[in-house]
Amino acid sequence: MADVYEKLAEHIRGLVMGYPYSEALIDLLREMFNEQEAEVALGLPNDRIPLEPASAAEVAAKCGLGVDTVREHLDAMAERFVVFSAKLPSGETGYALHQVGYGVPQSFFWSGREDERSRRMAKLILKYFTVPVTRDVYGPVPTKTYKYSPAGLVVDVPMQGVLPYESIESIVRSANRIALAHCPCRMSAKILGRTDCTHSLEVCFKYDEMADFVIDKGLAREVSVDEALAVMRAAEEEGLVHMVDNAQGGIKHTCNCCGHYCWNVGIIRRRKIPRDQLMAVYFIRETDLDECVGCGACADICPVDAVVMNEDNRPAVDMDWCIGCGVCAVKCPVGCISMVRRDDDPVPKDFSDLHKRIRTEKGL
Repeated sequence: MADVYEKLAEHIRGLVMGYPYSEALIDLLREMFNEQEAEVALGLPNDRIPLEPASAAEVAAKCGLGVDTVREHLDAMAERFVVFSAKLPSGETGYALHQVGYGVPQSFFWSGREDERSRRMAKLILKYFTVPVTRDVYGPVPTKTYKYSPAGLVVDVPMQGVLPYESIESIVRSANRIALAHCPCRMSAKILGRTDCTHSLEVCFKYDEMADFVIDKGLAREVSVDEALAVMRAAEEEGLVHMVDNAQGGIKHTCNCCGHYCWNVGIIRRRKIPRDQLMAVYFIRETDLDECVGCGACADICPVDAVVMNEDNRPAVDMDWCIGCGVCAVKCPVGCISMVRRDDDPVPKDFSDLHKRIRTEKGL
């Protein structure tokens, strides 16, 4: 008879944002769930998009346990934030498996705590989420889970072809509820004693039902639109990159990523996975060299090291690695940098459309 953790590993591999199998995954699951909880987790559907909950009765029917017992276990798991929970239309609480990028590995670090549990999880997650695992999760299908939203809050950065839904300000203002959490990438690095990144930590935003979950579980604090926009402005000044769901609407979060430890910008900066394999990049930099004063500010701040100053003291941009984030334009003192659209591929309509498309492309 297969070990319950082996069964669970196979079960969560079938999620839209599924977990590639490895022995390190089994170690991670053993830390997250006891055996009874793992049995219950097997009853949580793996054929739904992220954050789409099921009732305790649905889970009980699949795992063969009583509804009250199942609900008790699910509530305990949700309180330890190893599963997602949200209200169903009926008013009762529903539950869902955390999918990669939507709760795991993030939920253990959103609060900013640096306790023993966080340290154990940081070590296990570092062991599991290797570059090959990241490539396996995000690389094999044409529709990418995330995209970069170009900076433009601090100065009037010239942006050609930017549609309203692509503006970070529009994304923030369209949310019904906003939560501010800590960056899980930089927090896990800090917990493990890595001190070379000095970027801000409390810069990770969750919206709507994701915000409800992290606020309810004490993993984040609720903020106003004005406070959110102020944090976004400060993030741009630091050179942090806005990463959002690759959709026109229904966006669930904005990460403000750096090139040191963030799973996407850092991997691109280190040239571990090709940019277009990992992320949707809809914009690219364009420079008016006649206006450039050769100050080098754009090269200094580029989070993926895609800009170098040549022998003529002019910026040379590696177009294969530029991510179109716009932070260089924010720092340019003469406004000679603009963001232009490089990709006319249709953006998924909303969060649901995005993940249904990815599910189809993965053949699930």
